[in-house]
Order: sequence, then structure tokens, then C-alpha cells
Amino acid sequence: MVVITNTAVSCHRRPGLWRENVNSPTSVQELLSAILNNTIKAQDLKFSSSGREDVDVRCLGVGRPFVIEFINPRHTLLTQTQVAVLQCAVNESTHLVKLRHLQIVDKKDVKNLKEGEEEKTKTYCALCLSTQGYNTAALDKLNELSEVSVEQKTPLRVLHRRPLATRTRIVHTITAVPIDLHYFKLYLTTQAGTYIKEFIHGDLGRTNPNLRQVIGVDLDIVALDVEAISKLFKGWKVIHKIKFENRETKIKAKRE
Repeated sequence: MVVITNTAVSCHRRPGLWRENVNSPTSVQELLSAILNNTIKAQDLKFSSSGREDVDVRCLGVGRPFVIEFINPRHTLLTQTQVAVLQCAVNESTHLVKLRHLQIVDKKDVKNLKEGEEEKTKTYCALCLSTQGYNTAALDKLNELSEVSVEQKTPLRVLHRRPLATRTRIVHTITAVPIDLHYFKLYLTTQAGTYIKEFIHGDLGRTNPNLRQVIGVDLDIVALDVEAISKLFKGWKVIHKIKFENRETKIKAKRE
């Protein structure tokens, strides 16, 4: 499996099941911008997405909204047909990412991308492991939980690059499905910004409550997928967008 980041950076997994160092061979930003900028020919670009996940987390469903801002582009007058051709070119160039609904947008859409980040919700599917085994009846306790208020200190695995803080997040729904005596699947709908891995294994008591406490056995997470990101942006009928910017003149393109 190839792991890629949103932007061109290296990531490190936490000790335990995640202890390997991961150097991403590429990034979403690089895969998109290489093709797009061959046509647009900008001096520089900025890539912004609606949230982010760890490098080992897949984003499924309809994907994640993002904006690419091209700085001082040589070509700015693109028709929607030309943009559609660029989208096809990106999709044909790699199997790692796919685009949909690519288009030119206004400056206000960039603002909309970031507004209300903490109000949106995400749906996850996690494959969980208890090496010592678990009582399947304990999963019933998880299925009874809803609207759980969780206090999370900055996880140990990211403490080297994020300030120490305690954040309150809401886990709206939890559904646990047993697989065997050691593995089960967990479906969660949570407030954006929830540290899912830490909510499952507890992060040495830094996340409270956590599922390890509820079930009463040590837990870890083998795989994690984002299955849906709630529709946050009012008036957006599309998923992925492009913005052009000239340092002296804002070039605004009309939507179709």
C-alpha cells in the first residue's frame, strides 16, 4: 500500500502498532499541481483542504473539498470544458487520487472552505484489535453510547509539532460489529477534529472517556477510513475547486 500526505511533508507513526517511520513518496498536492500547472503555468501555488487525516488513513466516499490557489498564473481564461479536460488528465495520470467537479471559483469560496470547521461531522470506519481478546457482550456497551463528550489532550504522537492543549469533542454515534474474538469493526460519527485513534486506545489516559475504558481491555487500531464528511459549505454543489490569484489583480471567474 502506498501512503501519501495532503502536502509534501514526512510523517511519523506513533509507537506500538504504528511505530514505523513513514516517508511519503508523494502528496495529493504534488499529484494535482504537477498536471494543472503545466497548463496554468503559475509562479507558485497554495493548496488548502477541508481538514486532514493521518497519512495512513484513507479518505473514501465522495472525497474531501479542497482549493488550489495559483499565484501569478500566465493562463487564467479557462473554460469549464478546458477545466474538465484537466480533471481527466489528473485522473488518468495516477491511481492514487481522483478528482470530481473541478472548477474555477471565487475568493469567497476559499473563506467558506475554512469556516465552520468544528461544526461539521465525519463518519469513520475503524478496524480494532484486542490482542487479549474481548467479550462480545462488551460491544453492546459501545452500541449504547451516543453524544459522548470527550476531553482530549494533544496526542503524544503529535505533541512534538502541536501545542499542548485539552480539546472537547463530541462523538455522536458508535456502532460496533464483531468479526472474531480479537477483531471488530467500529463505525463512528464524530465532530471534526476528534482524534479517533486516541479515542479508541486512550493514549495512556490522555483521552477521556475512551473505548478501552468502556470495554475493559487494551485496544489498538489496525486501519482507519473516512467514509463521509458532512456537507458544510452552503451553496456548494460541487466537491473540488480551483482559484486563480494575481498578486495585483484578483481574477474572479463566474460559475456555470
